[in-house]
Order: sequence, then structure tokens, then C-alpha cells
Amino acid sequence: MKKQIFALAILLISSVALFSQTSQGDIQIIQKYFGVQKATLLKEYMMFTPHQDSAFWPVYNKYENERLALGSQRVAMIDEYMKAIENITEAKATEMVDKGVALEIKFKNLQKKYFTEMAKKIGPVKAAQFYQFENYINNVINLTIQESIPFVGELEQKHAGTTKKK
Repeated sequence: MKKQIFALAILLISSVALFSQTSQGDIQIIQKYFGVQKATLLKEYMMFTPHQDSAFWPVYNKYENERLALGSQRVAMIDEYMKAIENITEAKATEMVDKGVALEIKFKNLQKKYFTEMAKKIGPVKAAQFYQFENYINNVINLTIQESIPFVGELEQKHAGTTKKK
């Protein structure tokens, strides 16, 4: 299961690897495809009873709509980062970190909100199982993003190394 989730996350990130060249429409198509694949894996992973199944999906759909909005904000933030990275100022670096932290807090608050709602509908154990699934996917996506974009200062170091060799 983890290998399937990892492969799906890699597919998602590789599809939007050139964030600054990806349109909002493309991002929505990719998110929709990823969402369908994710729902299929989730259904397999969760092994719901019929009652849990009927109670879970309406709550999940509300959660997923809100999560997609945060995902779009994350893509926009990465796009902004990629455009600023070569000449990032102290003010821009601070702004980007503040935005990133605020986005992570929003995501965690969203998870907590829906964990509570799901726990009422499908029980705390199944809700925790979903929370763990969702965290795993988010962690894989975050790691993949980090591996796909340069660190602050990395381009300057590469440029400085090239300049010294001349």
C-alpha cells in the first residue's frame, strides 16, 4: 500500500514539477486525477463496513474540497518561490517562511476538524486510520517537492562555483 501511495504522490509531483510553467487549469486536472486515484487507494486501505462507507464519503468529499484549496495555495506558493529563488531578499525569505508555516497550520487545523467529524461518523479508530493515511501522503508529497526544488542559496552556490572555475 505504501509503495502505491508513494508512486501516486511521485506521479502528482512530477506532473507539476515545472510549477511556474503549469497553468491553474492543468493543476486542477492533475489534482482531480490524483483525487480519483487517492480515493481508490483509500477505499482499499480503509476496509469500511457498509455503514462506515456510507457515512465516510460525504465527510471525505467536504474535506477533500477544502484540502484541494490548500493544495492550490501550496502550488501558488511554490511557483512564487521558484520565481524569487535566484534573487531572494531577506524580506521575501521571511514572507515565504511565514506563508509556508501559515499554510501548514491551516492544513493541520483542517485535519483536526475533519478527524473530529469523522470520529463521530465512523469511530475514532477509523478516523485515526484516515488521518495516518492522509499524513503519509502529505509527507511523501512534501518530501518530493523538497527534492524537486532548489534550497535557498543553492543556486547562488552553484553559480559561485561556476564563476570561480573560469
